[in-house]
This record gives sequence, structure tokens and C-alpha cells, in this order.
Amino acid sequence: MEANEGRWDLSALYNGFDDPAFEADIARLDGMMEAYRQQVRSLDGLDAAALADLLGREEAMWVVGADLQKFTNMRREADAGDSQAVSAMGRLKKLFGSVAGEAALVRRWMGGLVLTEADYAAHPILADYRFFIGEEAEKGRHMLDTSAEELLGRMQGCAGGAWTDLRGYLTSFAHAPMNGKEYTLTQLRGFIHSPDKALRKAAFEAELACSKSIEGGMAFALNGVKEHMNLMAELRGYGDVMTMTMAQCRMQPETLKALWGAVEDALPKFHAYLCRKARVLGYEKGLPWYELCAGLGESGQRFDTEGARAYLVELLGAFAPDLGEMVDRAFREHWIDFYPRPGKSGGAFCRNLSNQKQSRVLTNFEGNLDGVVTIAHELGHAYHGHLIQDHRPLNRTYTMPVAETASNFNETLVMNAAIARARGQEKLALLEQRLQDYTQVICDIYSRFLFEREVFEERKGGFLFPERLCRIMAETQKTAYGPGLDPACLHPYMWVNKVHYYYTTLSFYNFPYAFGALLATGLYARYQKEGAPFVEKYRAFLRSTTVSTVEEAAAVAGIDVTQKAFWAESLAMVAGQIDEFLLMTEDA
Repeated sequence: MEANEGRWDLSALYNGFDDPAFEADIARLDGMMEAYRQQVRSLDGLDAAALADLLGREEAMWVVGADLQKFTNMRREADAGDSQAVSAMGRLKKLFGSVAGEAALVRRWMGGLVLTEADYAAHPILADYRFFIGEEAEKGRHMLDTSAEELLGRMQGCAGGAWTDLRGYLTSFAHAPMNGKEYTLTQLRGFIHSPDKALRKAAFEAELACSKSIEGGMAFALNGVKEHMNLMAELRGYGDVMTMTMAQCRMQPETLKALWGAVEDALPKFHAYLCRKARVLGYEKGLPWYELCAGLGESGQRFDTEGARAYLVELLGAFAPDLGEMVDRAFREHWIDFYPRPGKSGGAFCRNLSNQKQSRVLTNFEGNLDGVVTIAHELGHAYHGHLIQDHRPLNRTYTMPVAETASNFNETLVMNAAIARARGQEKLALLEQRLQDYTQVICDIYSRFLFEREVFEERKGGFLFPERLCRIMAETQKTAYGPGLDPACLHPYMWVNKVHYYYTTLSFYNFPYAFGALLATGLYARYQKEGAPFVEKYRAFLRSTTVSTVEEAAAVAGIDVTQKAFWAESLAMVAGQIDEFLLMTEDA
């Protein structure tokens, strides 16, 4: 394999950190920020004209800053040892922090500004940003004074954000021996999908040893992040981190309550699936953790990147031609960084480059169907970005619950089509794979939510050492997985592996996966009923997610997410697939 084969092309942004355009944009952004600071300091308050001017300045800063930040982050995510990226991240954090105080002041002013219809008519930018202004005004009511906000912004690189960076560094280079060879943590985790049981078990044991080797630093990072977020929620007057998270997600607490209520009711059905799978594999006390992703049936599908492209273009293009065309473009134009390697971030993600009307996807592709589905998932994010790329710059941000809908909808399209085509052992293999995925976003995500909630609460009273973190993790896994997991073989170090726990921008970055999966399942059910006319309704829903609350966006598709009944209907579809699996394996 050539050195750059299977890697993404970032030249649409910059050709490198030594690209004159990179330094020119930093200088340009610095100048914009200085002008913004001077303009804000010249004001005693806001009127409609002043707000229109400042929003125009923020738009311009957003366009330049987004390119700089995304390029730098993607370089770091593809190689944690990229010293140029680390240096550039530090520069950008200081640069963005330099306007934190003024931006906070503008938000506080917005909170007290009453705009009339005449104001909106006189200043079109205000009309375009009506929802944004309302949301930012609410944030403004939770802002500290200017000097405090400026201090918090400048400290981000050496406070909460520094703990996040430490976590990334430790996990990227952590390694452990297995079968006479050294493997990174990311590589070891990938073996859970191996068809070789002995290898799955050996990799799991090595993964635990690898996690233990960095548990001290990881515990300090996690404690630092959670203390940081508890403090932010307190200082900003939210009371607790969950309330702050709901506001950030543009979501009502009733919606989350309805979701988890339906999930809790459905857990016994998932436990039945896991217990049956354990029986099929010869276990009497539930599945050992390393067997969660063990395949059943005889699915021997293997894919190279070209095979993955053809497969996804066909299946996703059958739903919406523009989606198929975008998928094809992503492969042709090298939007995707495919393969695992030392220093590369684990897992997968998508970054939308709305200025360039493109996206970039990082994955750790191993050539199996699960890897293809992961690419489909991330390209769902890209399609979401495609549909909102023509919004004004400050209207291109959607919240995490709806962010996971298009991605999960793609998964549903691909897997349901594949299952419908298959027969015999191939069908069993694909059906079981689908149930693996649902179990991940229901049982595992529920356990992660319970874990994070408990950690936030306990962090208020003191430091959580690795032993306590592992114990909380094990207990929440028992709650979520029930008898489906062998209590003697859980994964107490899942808090090491999941980057979401270490974010200082959004906490509880777990429930959006369950939300998105079940919302996508419900949307798919509507598609089955309505057929082709539903496609434009789906597009309209995705477009609305950046300028609406979660509940308002769902209503565009005719769904009330505040009601437990909707989530129960979505879970009933999953239960139907579990029943089919139980029927196919009843003689096991």
C-alpha cells in the first residue's frame, strides 16, 4: 500500500501548515477579531443596526475560523503526534479566546434587546437569524461578566481543554503486547469483530491491560473535565450539567424522559436477544464482553474500498439519488481516511466543510460489513451537512440529538436492504449484526448515560480514583445489559475508551446516539408507509434542524418526540427483528 493510499485529502482547505494561505488566514482572522473587539468596545449597548453589523462580522470570522480549526483538528486526529497540529491548536485556542469577552457581552446585550418586525424588515440579516438571535439571547442570560468570560476563554487551552488533549494523547499512543506483538489501544479494540474467538478474547485481555497502564492519567483527565463542567453549570446559573446540556441540545427534558422511559420498558427484549446469543455460542451465564460483536451465521462478505463504494451508492442512491451521488463523490474525491494506524484517532467521525461544500470522514476500516455500515453512518452526517450548507454561516449548526439521525437513517437503509436480500445463514448473520448495532445504541448507550450521570454527581463531593470509576462502569453495565452479559466478564474500562466523556463543549454525549437511532427507525417506518413522497419531507426535516428546536424539527416530519408512545413504536420495530432472530435460533 502506498503511503497516502486510503487517506483523506485536506487540500481543499490547505496544503499544509507551511501553506502561505494558512498563515494568511490566521492573520486575516486576527485582524477581523481586533476589529470586532474595537467595535464592541465602542458601543454602550445594542440596537438593531448595531446587532446587524456585529452578526455580519461574526459571519466573516466564522467562515475563516472554521477552515483553520477544522484543518488543524483533522490533522491532529489523523496523527496525534503531528507536532505542527498541536502547535497550531494552541495558537487557535488563544486566538478564539481573545474575543470571548466581547462575544459574551454581545450575548448579554442581546438578552435585553427587543426586536420589532420593522427591525427585521429593515435588516435582512436579522430576519435570517431570527432563531439564532433568540437562542443566543438565552445563552446571554447565562453569561458571566465580560472579564470573567474573557478569562474563561483564554484558560480553555490550559484548563478543561487541556484534560481533553491529555486523554487524546494517552489513548493514541497506549499499547500492549498480544501474541508476541505490540498493538495500540485502537487496534486491540478492533479485534472484537474478529471471527477468531481466541483472538477476540486475547485482544480483550490485552485491551484491559493497556487501559490499566494509563488509568491514572485518564482518571485525572476525566475528573478534571467533570469538575470543569460542574463549575461551568454552576457559574452560568443552570444548576446542574444536565440542565445545561438540555439547553445546548435545544431539547426539552420531557423528550429525554420519554426516550429513556421507553428504553427501560424495552430492555427485557434486548436481554432476551443477548441470552439467546449466549446460548448459541455455548455460554450459560450471559455473554462475555468480548463476544458482544461475535458474528453468527455464515456471512463472509468482505469489502475493499471500491466494493464499499459500489455497495453504498446502490443502496443509498435507491432512497435518494442526490444521496447516492454525494456518496460516490466522497469516494472519488478522497473525503475518507480509511485505515487504522498508530497515532490515528480511534472510532469514526465526520467533519462537514460547509465553506467548500464538502465533508471529510475518518474511520478505521477493516473490510467487513460493519465497517461499510460505519462509513454509511458517517456519510449520513455528510448528507446532513450537504442539505444545510447553503444556510447562512451561523445557521449551519445542529445539535447532537438530531445530528445522529441522518447517520442512523443511512444505517437503517443499508442494513434493512441487505437483510431483505439475504437468505438462510447469510440472513441470520446480517440480522444478528443489526441487533448488535441496536444493542450498542440502546443497552451500551444507556449504561454510558447512567455512568456519566453518576460520575457528575460524585465529582461534586470528591475525586474519583480509577477503582471507583471501574466499579461505577461495571454496575451500570449490569443495569443496562441485565442477564445478557456475564457479570464475571464486563468491561470496567469503557470510561477510558469513549472520548465523549472528555468533552468540555457538550456533556452527556451519549443519549444522542439512542435518540438518533430510534428517531431514524421511526422515520424509516414513515418512509415504508409513504414511499417516495416521504423523501422530500425527510430532506425538509434535516434542513430545519439548524434553525429549530429538536421538537420543532421532528414535527416537520409529523413526529411528536415528547411522547413515550413514539419511542415505544420505534422500539417495537426493533423488537420485531429480535423476535425474528429468536425464531431463527430457537433450535440452538
